[in-house]
Amino acid sequence: MSRVLSGKGYVSEKTRVKVLKVVKDAGYRPNPFAQAMRTRQSGTIGVAVSRITNPVIPEILEALARTMTGLGRRMVVWNTETEGQDGVIAAVRQGTVDGVIFTAASHQVKAMQAALDSNAPVVSINRYVEDVDCDQIVSTNFEGARRIARYLARSGRQRIAFVNGPSDRPTLADREAGMRQGLAEEGMDLPEALYGQTGFSHDHFRQVALDMMVQADPPDAIACGNDLIAFAVLSGLKACGASVPDDVWVTGFDGVAMTGWDIFDLSTMRQPLEQMAADAVEVLVSRIEGKKTEPRLIQYRTEFIARGSTAHTPLHDPQ
Repeated sequence: MSRVLSGKGYVSEKTRVKVLKVVKDAGYRPNPFAQAMRTRQSGTIGVAVSRITNPVIPEILEALARTMTGLGRRMVVWNTETEGQDGVIAAVRQGTVDGVIFTAASHQVKAMQAALDSNAPVVSINRYVEDVDCDQIVSTNFEGARRIARYLARSGRQRIAFVNGPSDRPTLADREAGMRQGLAEEGMDLPEALYGQTGFSHDHFRQVALDMMVQADPPDAIACGNDLIAFAVLSGLKACGASVPDDVWVTGFDGVAMTGWDIFDLSTMRQPLEQMAADAVEVLVSRIEGKKTEPRLIQYRTEFIARGSTAHTPLHDPQ
């Protein structure tokens, strides 16, 4: 029976079929604790998240969970923003997780370093962190934002604003750099009056949009560092009576499902979150199972989705 269930050692097909029938009829389930004792693996993968109110995080978690389930792994989640990093550190040191996926690595450095010091497999998803010896799964944030800037400029937008969150988030910093680069390539800049940056708060981003639109010469396009920021900006525009897209265009970044809701109808640069999550799990599991290769940086190209907030104007992908 053990050879059939483990898939190790020779078993004739007739015997394998017979054993599997007995197992099914008996309702047998492998004991995870016994498996853990035998393999020295818990079968559990930890996932450290932050700002779970950002809809991109639940989408990443769902995608991670689907892949883990398919590979026979369980998932435990820590919200380090509210719980701190001690829970992650304890789980790694006690061996209750076989590896950890970090979704906000730049703000989870203490836990990430503890995992690396314990030789636990580590993967970072949706965040690139320099000088960290682990696999990293990201999208081309700089290039995606650059393409948005050039798209808006080539679509006739004259005053292009950019609203972003804290610059200590590498993802957002890369997107801002890409936006500035794309504007420069089109002979435009990003003046102070058209740049808004604040901490993550719906009301703060909403107010940034309100303040921009009461200027004597308001923007005719507002690009946002992510979709969550764009939702708040749309709220501010509605509050001040600005028409989207007639008065001002709005773009987001991430491509969460909510962007396609009728109430938002938001044009956005979409990350392939499902594929990124699948890669993150598969790379981590290969490490858990003993694969020894140099850490990899896997980058996925983003895809622009044109919707009503930019009058359904297609992006012709300027290079």
